[in-house]
Amino acid sequence: MTAAPAKITLTHKLVDQFNMLWFIMVLGFGGTSVAGFAFLNNTMKRTPPLKGLLYADKINEFAANIGGTYAVISKYMQVHMVFFGILHLITLFTCTILFFKWRSKYPQKYQELANDTSRNSVLIAPVLAFGMAFNVFLVLGYVYVDWMRINVQPILPYAAAVYALLWIWTIIVAVRLQALALQKGFDVEKMHFGWLLIPFALGMTTVTGTGISYLAHGGLADFVFFLSVTSFTMALFLTLVKLFSLFKSHYAKGLPEKIEFLPAFFVVVPIITILTISLLRYGYYFQHKFHVQLPEAFFAFVVTSGFGLMTWYMILGLFMLRDYFKNYLFSSKYFDESQWGLICPMVAYAVLSTFVYKHGMAYTLTMGVTLIFMLLDVVVLTTMIVRQYLKVMGTQITQA
Repeated sequence: MTAAPAKITLTHKLVDQFNMLWFIMVLGFGGTSVAGFAFLNNTMKRTPPLKGLLYADKINEFAANIGGTYAVISKYMQVHMVFFGILHLITLFTCTILFFKWRSKYPQKYQELANDTSRNSVLIAPVLAFGMAFNVFLVLGYVYVDWMRINVQPILPYAAAVYALLWIWTIIVAVRLQALALQKGFDVEKMHFGWLLIPFALGMTTVTGTGISYLAHGGLADFVFFLSVTSFTMALFLTLVKLFSLFKSHYAKGLPEKIEFLPAFFVVVPIITILTISLLRYGYYFQHKFHVQLPEAFFAFVVTSGFGLMTWYMILGLFMLRDYFKNYLFSSKYFDESQWGLICPMVAYAVLSTFVYKHGMAYTLTMGVTLIFMLLDVVVLTTMIVRQYLKVMGTQITQA
């Protein structure tokens, strides 16, 4: 008698089909959660007793006082934060386990990816996901765990220590990938915007540190500030160098022929967002350090400049890739993990628009833009989850 074939479980399918870009999916869930927090804190007009970061009781108090549509929205945003925050943490844990299982099962595939300078930028994706997890944990903890909120200052040294480890990890991976590209060379004909994942990760680590530096005091704040400004300058430098190189290449040869490279065009949008928010937080840090109130005009200029830059860039991308969106984004016959990258610009645009609202443009239109992009984010996320599941289960065609 012949042995019955081994049953292929969902875990086996996930390990065999593992893709590093699943960490971008995780990143998207986390960003969606944080967007709810940004909306609540940056769009609520409140009197001095409600100043500062809001937590659950204060949010509920505000909602009860203001009533109407905004009260309903604020209630929804709390559910939004928790749901996507939990989803982020669950998928981060799952993807991390799958990554180590995949790497152990297919060491040659991993090594080939690591040595391929045209593809190995995806190896920094876990850094992005864990950087976002740091923010999600602090946000949900502050809003819903009284002990964390009350003991923010005593907790900050521990948060700074964890941040230092994240910073070291980010710099090591980024430098290693850059050094490999410089040593082995890079095939210009294979250039694509996925190359910008490296400065994206550096920017994510930067914006995480800026949050600690402006909340902390004394030497601790200065130490975290120095770490963050180091990664900020590296992120800014690599973004500009890579962006100029990519535009030069695409002006000469056009966009990449491979369809899966096209969504990465929009990775510039979240990079602009996190660098802009970092600049805002540096302003907050300097106010605390030197006890000087910077003019509100400074914050308004910084945030609206970043918002304007990403606005025209998004319009350019939507025009250039209109055929891609029409033929592939919601096609039942095509799905690629690179499409998870389309979540990031929607989250980024929604988040930065809340800062625009806070610093100088508190208009209903601004809030409307935020809500529209958050709605689009949830709709596209839901669609992508279904299509990813269908691909894993082998019930969807994945070739263009």
